[in-house]
Amino acid sequence: MTAKRRRDRAKRERSRSPSTRRFAAVRRVARRIRAALLIGLILLLLLAVLLARTCGGGGGKGNTTGNLLANPGFEEGKEPWYSMETPGWGEPFEVSDAVAHSGRYSAHLSLHPPQQPAQHEVLGAVQSLTPSSFPEFLSGFYRVENWKKGTEIQYIQFVVIALLPEDAGNVQIRYLLGGAATEPFEIGNAKFIFVSKEEPRFGEWVHFERNIRDDFQQQWGEAPEEVKELRVFFEARYDTPTATQPEIGGEVYYDDLYVGSKAEAPTYP
Repeated sequence: MTAKRRRDRAKRERSRSPSTRRFAAVRRVARRIRAALLIGLILLLLLAVLLARTCGGGGGKGNTTGNLLANPGFEEGKEPWYSMETPGWGEPFEVSDAVAHSGRYSAHLSLHPPQQPAQHEVLGAVQSLTPSSFPEFLSGFYRVENWKKGTEIQYIQFVVIALLPEDAGNVQIRYLLGGAATEPFEIGNAKFIFVSKEEPRFGEWVHFERNIRDDFQQQWGEAPEEVKELRVFFEARYDTPTATQPEIGGEVYYDDLYVGSKAEAPTYP
């Protein structure tokens, strides 16, 4: 502002009545308050985004920036998760608010005794992916309640199946999280990896993680970069049971699941 303009403005201010000058001052203060509030709101929104990325998104959704799984914390219902309908699969999984690692919900699998002798049962939540390249890392949490082991072959696991292009079949790795100390059965296109040979830990959320790309490289000689579809299963099951107790049962929960790069995997307190 030039000196002449300042002098002209001063003259106009002196010519105004005291009430007019007070009103103008109030308006200037109000404008400054509105500007300060707007800046504060923007800063709060930026802070909220930063915290969400740091702690894995909150509400059980995990770090959605790098997560290939949609709805990884089951906060948005079942979809796009599903249960298989092939023989041996039991009731579809449920979304439960009984317990959750974060947010309000988790996937719930409820094991029951077989309806017929020597019948097996598989329960699980499944999601199909079409990644541009084979993902590096998988992680998540499980929780087990009311575990009644009525057969030696009763366990929890997650499974990664790579469906190959041109109808070339599939290769898979089955990761035993707990409940089985030996491979439960033989299958030509699958390898087994024991995350734990102990019984599942009860009444607490248990973290699990694997570098699935390295595992496929070591078990199959390569991690197929071209896959028609990648399916991930989070299961509770028993196979060809021979009863050792009167009952078979267990409530199994999965939450905060992740598939993607290790660098972008969510971290939790």
